[in-house]
Amino acid sequence: MFKRSLAVAALLAAAAFPAQAGAVTLFDNSAPPVPLKVSLTSSAGSPVSLGKVTADRDSDGNLTVTADYRSDGSKPIKAVRIRFEVIDPFGGQLGYFNGISQDPLVPKKAANMTWSSDRAYPIAATIQARVTDVAFADGTYWQAPEVPNPVIAAEHQRLLQVYRDGGLQALLKALGE
Repeated sequence: MFKRSLAVAALLAAAAFPAQAGAVTLFDNSAPPVPLKVSLTSSAGSPVSLGKVTADRDSDGNLTVTADYRSDGSKPIKAVRIRFEVIDPFGGQLGYFNGISQDPLVPKKAANMTWSSDRAYPIAATIQARVTDVAFADGTYWQAPEVPNPVIAAEHQRLLQVYRDGGLQALLKALGE
């Protein structure tokens, strides 16, 4: 009972006497955010290359990324997807968001676009940018081979389980469906 009364008295005293100048501040939301580093990753055979990419973060952790990109191929482009992976100060991935441009891009020309993250990343340290998908005006597509595709990954797991459960014949039957 005495410990509980002591804790209540401490809280009341803290509320009655506001912090004085020079008091220790545990978190200062008015401090400017730590600048973000940007690294570019290229994929072999990509028909679009990234130029200058900058990233800014507001005090709430929302990210804004601006990228210069250029068509390096000979086919007109109708859409480009750029993946922005958000990395913490220790090198772990916090998440990612995609920037998509549907502005037509003629061969050998450059463009510039700005995107915002879909959620806040207050402890982000680095943004890794790479072109992952390009849709051409003729209806064909290019996709970076190393980008994880959740649909393909799920099908791979399903087929692997079919093979484990029923062997080669079951796998061949599943592939023939």
